[in-house]
Amino acid sequence: MSGPDSALPIIRTATGFFQAQALFAGIELGLFARLSREPADAARIQAEFGLHPALTHDYLDALVAMDLLARDGSVYRAAPLAAAYLDPEAPEYIGGFLAFNQRRLYPAWGTLSAFLRSGENLAQKFSDKGDFTAELYADPRRARAFTEAMDGYAVLLARPLAEKYRWDEVKSFADLGGCRGMLTMRLAAAHPHLRGVTFDLPPLRPFFDELAGELGGGTDLRDRVAYQAGSFFTDPLPDTQVYIFGHVLHDWSDERRRELVGRAFDHLPPGGTLLVYDSMIDDERREGIFNLLMSLNMAMISGSSEYTVAEGTRWLTEAGFTVEPPVALNELTTLLVANKPL
Repeated sequence: MSGPDSALPIIRTATGFFQAQALFAGIELGLFARLSREPADAARIQAEFGLHPALTHDYLDALVAMDLLARDGSVYRAAPLAAAYLDPEAPEYIGGFLAFNQRRLYPAWGTLSAFLRSGENLAQKFSDKGDFTAELYADPRRARAFTEAMDGYAVLLARPLAEKYRWDEVKSFADLGGCRGMLTMRLAAAHPHLRGVTFDLPPLRPFFDELAGELGGGTDLRDRVAYQAGSFFTDPLPDTQVYIFGHVLHDWSDERRRELVGRAFDHLPPGGTLLVYDSMIDDERREGIFNLLMSLNMAMISGSSEYTVAEGTRWLTEAGFTVEPPVALNELTTLLVANKPL
């Protein structure tokens, strides 16, 4: 029997953290932001950032090979990918999400073998009362870092969600568990006839107001978006035509997921719609490496998991919804559109 020709796929997987840390370092240094504004040669970059002269060229050229920087002769500039997503001044900036991965998730994944034996998640480990969210929001610095991380997810998904759902048929929506409102504001900006509500816990309201002030500017956006504070388990949900559960159901147990879907069904008007998106697992559980590992990630953070498309569909139909065929928002995220009968 012939075996594999090479162990290189294993080597690439084992050293994948090389590229991750190179990316994180560039964000932490502010390198991508700097080179998005103005190109510079290696000597100038070395001097400005205080880099060691023996390391500068290898590091910069590695970023070139990763398609994050471009090099013209001896001059470096941000490549289009970095300029679009890694410059804090860019509208599609996702650095907050990446920083969250570096500071919170990367160290946790270093303990994966221990976690696989113990099953003790971060919420249990770092909160005596088991209320990880309350503890997180009690610290303004950590709360801001979390909201910036969630902004990154919203930036990645707002455009495909704005394009792949029939928003022209509705006038209002609410993003349930929408953090500080980035998704709400982007959807409302993309469809000027829409009115949107972000529904989340009271400590996040100041962050919503801050973002609305930044994005609203001289437009009517500030008048078309609002924040409603509350818990989606206990408080009345907003009166609107469409609800969104985006990266929400993966935070909870199956029982709590059914509860959330049932509450959405009860509060929606006849003909209303619930949009659910997550990094859903394919029903055969054979594809989508990211989604399967994300399920482990959710277990590590909060003791929850991702779920298959079939499972999500079943919870929605059990609540009374009619579910449309799944829609891919991107390669990592699946959308389920669930309609409440008239």
